[in-house]
Amino acid sequence: MSATVSLPASTVVSKTAVTCYDFWDRAFRRAGILDYTEGFYQGDASLSYEQAQQNQIRHLLDQVGCRSGSRILEVGCGNGTLLDEVRRRGGSGVGVTISPQQFEYCRARGHEVHLLDYRDIGEDWRGRFDAVVANGSMEHFVQPVDALEGRAEAIYTRFFEIAHRCLDPHSASHRVINTTVHFDRVHIEPQDVIRSPWSHPWFSARFHCALLVRGFGGFYPVRGQFERCARPWFKLIDERDATHDCYLTSEEWLRRGKRSLLAPSQWARLLPFVLRHPRHASTMLFLLLVSQSWNWQFRTRPSEGPPMKHLWQTWDYQQL
Repeated sequence: MSATVSLPASTVVSKTAVTCYDFWDRAFRRAGILDYTEGFYQGDASLSYEQAQQNQIRHLLDQVGCRSGSRILEVGCGNGTLLDEVRRRGGSGVGVTISPQQFEYCRARGHEVHLLDYRDIGEDWRGRFDAVVANGSMEHFVQPVDALEGRAEAIYTRFFEIAHRCLDPHSASHRVINTTVHFDRVHIEPQDVIRSPWSHPWFSARFHCALLVRGFGGFYPVRGQFERCARPWFKLIDERDATHDCYLTSEEWLRRGKRSLLAPSQWARLLPFVLRHPRHASTMLFLLLVSQSWNWQFRTRPSEGPPMKHLWQTWDYQQL
């Protein structure tokens, strides 16, 4: 078995991600948006947003064999909607999150959730789970400075090593599933997104990506990177392109977000955040409502595919 990968202290998860989800919860939770990942429309764009979200959660849990008695670890559990479905199935779900607001929200709903960076999961969790789910969280694991300094592969490798350690080797399932945005048609170098967005031509790919880094934090992997990092712990057994689902979901977020921000009560909820984080608030509002940089990632142009690719990947545990 390979040795545990040592990582420098500078690779701790960006505080930007924590601040981002504080903003997102304040701006969108009352608009009926609790899931910050894409739905599963099953090729039917007329499907309701709520049904698509449930389809996605059910699909992910089906992929890892979640049933009555299953023990599921969710890395980046958000507002606990996947943990809700684990509970409905008679399973036992445990979540970890770096967001204090989401931690409190999940705990208030009776979930076992830990305010914890996944890198700090200790030996006491060895072999506790039948499956690990990372639904939209891996985009935050690597920061641009990590990629620039050559640490990205070590960070992803560490995740798969920790997930392998947490899984019960005697489980009938012992799988991992992740949903993750990848660089695809557009691939931006880390030194370009570290620069100010305003140093790039407006609405260029570098402009959008630099805004996304400042708003959401993180840096994307490239196709095939996870397969390298998962060895020897996991083997990729299924991959689904969910980019169009991301497009449909993001457009619905934009519609609901615009309606929500017209309500005075929403601005009252946002005001404390704006006063504490004026620069981040202005960045988030600009990239969501003006540049629409999140949506840009999944929109297509004539003769061009979307800039980014969103993949659902299922991994099978390998005995070492």
